Order: sequence, then C-alpha cells, then structure tokens
Amino acid sequence: MDAARFSREIRAAWSLVSDKLSVGRTCIWNSSLSVSAEFRDAALDDENTYAEIYKTGLRISHYNILLSDYSYFQFTFENESSWRLGYFPNPWIAGVTHAEEKLSEWEAAEEFGSLSHEDVSLRMDELEYQGSIPPIRFEFSKCQYREMRHPAAHFHIGRDAENRWPVSLQIGPELFTMLICKQYYNRSWITLSSFGGSIHEDDCIDKLLIQTASNATVVHDFSEEERRAPHFGRNLMATAPAMVSDLGRRSRPARGPG
Repeated sequence: MDAARFSREIRAAWSLVSDKLSVGRTCIWNSSLSVSAEFRDAALDDENTYAEIYKTGLRISHYNILLSDYSYFQFTFENESSWRLGYFPNPWIAGVTHAEEKLSEWEAAEEFGSLSHEDVSLRMDELEYQGSIPPIRFEFSKCQYREMRHPAAHFHIGRDAENRWPVSLQIGPELFTMLICKQYYNRSWITLSSFGGSIHEDDCIDKLLIQTASNATVVHDFSEEERRAPHFGRNLMATAPAMVSDLGRRSRPARGPG
C-alpha cells in the first residue's frame, strides 16, 4: 500500500457509501487524515467516555467521511508499513432503528421548513445513549510486530487498547469500509446483493467485496504458528483442514498388539 493507492481507496470508499449505499453525508478529506493532537489526547484519556471521544472528533471535523447517521471514518497513512483506519459510530443513533427513523423524520421536516436546523440538533441531543455498535479500528505496523503478542495487522474492537484481533491481510480504506457497511448498514447493503436481493450477480455487492478482499496484500509478518491459530483473513477457517488433520492424528487410538 502506497500513498497514492491509499487515496484512491478513500475515494472508492466514499463512492461506495454515497453512490451505492446512499448512507454517506459528506467526504471532507479524500486523502490521508493528519493526526489531530486534540483527538488523540481525548482518545487516550482513560477518564473520557466514548461519547466524549466521539463528540470531540465530530466537533473538530476530524474525519474523512461522515455518514448519514453522523458516524464517521478516519483513514491515516504514515508510510507503506504503517497506517490506521477507524470507524466511530454515533452512540445515540447508529444501529438503533427507532433513532435512525426519528432522524430521517426530523431532517425531512427540516427540508420542508417545518423544523429548523437548531430544532433538529436539539432533538438529537435528547436521544438516549445506546452504544449499540462498538468503535472499530484496523492498524497495520510492521515495526510493532511481535510473534503471538502484537500482530502487525489487527483489529481493535471497542475501547480496550490491549485487544488485538489478528489479521492476515493488509486491509485498506475500501475493504475496511465495505466490511463495516456489510455488518452495520445491512439494510442498504442487502438491496445491492444477489444473495437475498433482486440484483443480478454481475452487479452483486457481495461479489465486489470478495473481489476487493482478493486484491488485498497478505501480511508477510505472520508466522506459521499464527496462521494455525484463529485469525481474520480471506477465510477465517483457512487453517481448518490442517487443524482437523492434526486433531485426527491426536485422536487415533494407539496401536497395540493384536
């Protein structure tokens, strides 16, 4: 992954959420997002709640892409061996059907002039905190790799800094956005899939996801032991045949005199 490809993938991610899925609100930065000291300090402060971290990013517009539910994506490229991708869901709206519907109603009323922008903002502030979807980050850093201790590529799910879910692919902004949208914006996603939708398989978004994943570069700093352990890859169960074979050998009864 180089800087040019990273920027192309950000543009592809925006095209996905805006043109295909219709869940994009705005893209304010279609290249690598610079590090914000204010957001970094808020995120690293153990006394801050997720709501405070999320609001900091929203207030200072520290994101590449803002979604229709006011969740946002951050994509930061340092060099060809290090980058970070983040999805920060709106903890009052994202994944909460009735809150999403209320927001749509209020914004429709704003468009017709029966509510002001301030009215909508006030009503959003009155929504109950839900935290339905966890923040999810992907990090790739070759220099931080330690076998079985610190994967070069990994997901952070939730706020705990020490949870690292190993990944055997160098995931970029486009694939990351597709994975998030498939899981958390599934109502829009399924309408573009031939698996359960009415779309022809040639235009199927799930087929596009498979193709995008197949184009991802494998992580070379990934030992044989790590490959045998559960991890995220093109196929989570890619190591299953070897594991089953090994278990089979262990479970065979010992041969005795007969």
